[in-house]
Amino acid sequence: MSDDPYAADAAFYDAIHGDFREDTGLWLSFAGRTDQPVLEVGCGTGRIALELARNGHEVTGIDPSAAMLAIARAKAEADALEVSFIEGRATELALEREGYGLVLIPLDVFLYCQDGEEQVSLLRTLGETLVFNGALAIDLPGPASGLDADTNGQQMLVFSGETEDGRVFDCYHLHEDDLALQTRHLRVTYETIGADGLVRRRIGEHELRYVYRFELEYLLARSGLVLADVYGDYDLGPLTNDSERMIVIARRSDG
Repeated sequence: MSDDPYAADAAFYDAIHGDFREDTGLWLSFAGRTDQPVLEVGCGTGRIALELARNGHEVTGIDPSAAMLAIARAKAEADALEVSFIEGRATELALEREGYGLVLIPLDVFLYCQDGEEQVSLLRTLGETLVFNGALAIDLPGPASGLDADTNGQQMLVFSGETEDGRVFDCYHLHEDDLALQTRHLRVTYETIGADGLVRRRIGEHELRYVYRFELEYLLARSGLVLADVYGDYDLGPLTNDSERMIVIARRSDG
């Protein structure tokens, strides 16, 4: 088994997510509030990092997936964009202390922390990278996008499309949610049909741990951070029961 958590997903990722733009305006807005570099944690194929770079920001993106970063680097080179991409996990890298005005954990990346200890370790590490008045932004599922044990074991078609190299594929999700443990085991299956008519499948397995508003506020406090704002969408509306997203902005407690 590959150590790359997205080895199976990378080739299909941009076909599914590459056109998602709902969040980029918000991150550009926050990046525009600082003249310091931006750090993106879990940058994947560079969807956000490259957009920030196009708008003149100095960006570092880190990700544990070599396959995803290979795509990000190729796109940066094709567009002549200067972005520093680093393979690894934030807690295992020697990141610059007080080197970033904005640190971004986008679209559900924080859910890959497996327990409270890992969550605090990541938050503490990222807090140390912030300049005195810098901001940490975390994009999480909102109350309306929580765990759903009622659909456990049901395989659902979530996308049909074509990769950049012309492979037609279907993408299926199957999850097993544990409400008591706040966890989701997600199996993502990609099916392609070859010229020989054979169906080929690639499967990605992901372990996610969900986190809620006041739980996160406590985790931030343990990590030397303080909750500055919480929103329910990318337009900075209030967090409500119907919110699909939960956008959390934190700062250093001494900032």
